[in-house]
Amino acid sequence: MNFTEIKEIKDKIMSGYEITRDEALKLSEGGHIEALYYSANQLRAKFCGFRFEMCSMFNVSSGVCEEDCHWCPLSKNSSIDYASMVNFNLDKTIERIIQLREKGVRRIELSAKGRALDDKQLDEMIEYFNVIGEKCDIGLCASLGTLSYEQLKRLKNETKVVRYHCNIETSERFYPQVCSTIDIHDKYRTLLDAQKVGFQACSGGIIGMGETMEDRIDMALKLRELGVNSISLNILFAFNGTPFEKQQIPGSQEILTTFALFRFINPRAQIRFARGRSLIKIIEKDALQAGINASAVGEILVAAKSTDIDNDINVFKSEGFIL
Repeated sequence: MNFTEIKEIKDKIMSGYEITRDEALKLSEGGHIEALYYSANQLRAKFCGFRFEMCSMFNVSSGVCEEDCHWCPLSKNSSIDYASMVNFNLDKTIERIIQLREKGVRRIELSAKGRALDDKQLDEMIEYFNVIGEKCDIGLCASLGTLSYEQLKRLKNETKVVRYHCNIETSERFYPQVCSTIDIHDKYRTLLDAQKVGFQACSGGIIGMGETMEDRIDMALKLRELGVNSISLNILFAFNGTPFEKQQIPGSQEILTTFALFRFINPRAQIRFARGRSLIKIIEKDALQAGINASAVGEILVAAKSTDIDNDINVFKSEGFIL
């Protein structure tokens, strides 16, 4: 598409129009990419303003997971013992959450491995959330797999959790290439049920697993259909010992175009950096001007180094955001 066509689509979206799949595909084909990024940034400013949300993620699980998610170092497919790195301690976690809140982090997520939790495991998670909720003035998010409707109701009614997270990972077409033990339709159902019981929905996926740009566009469209208002975009960290260990990081233009397309398709959503941000530091500021308006900082789940939150804050503020 040329500059005029990109601007016309952007202007229509600003007036309430929802971009079509064909239009998104044409936007992805290259040409006038700076206009694409600039327009994505205008959409972010129009619908989300300059408020930037920082969140942190804590993994409470230990041991090998029985699912076969090809990207995950805890998966039963992994030949490396990343599972031993997980050592959740509630008191130390609370201390760290208080430190993060003082830095401006507004949400924390507790995440558990596996497809879902049984009721005993859910009881334990509810207790964690309630202790943290009593001691920390911070928004609470949960990522506990494909819980049942009744379990989601319990989590909503018995805790202060306000947002439920469940990544759909990629397009429905490509999903069988990345996981065979969790049905993607269960993930869809979980996100819809979470909203029915009153949670905000958070979801997203991973860039760089071998999927095409078409797969990413279809994922973005599915998130729009599901009503997801918080979208996490991970860059694949190709852990040694996992089936994806030899995957290459996509090029900078490809990643920036992906971010911009997600903004065109989901103009009102928070679109956040998640895992793998350390792999794209060279284009981080460009991404902040191409649709991104949130980020995971500090703790970012298992086997991922904590980010330098002070540097993160300086970068976000330098690009004009308000924390």
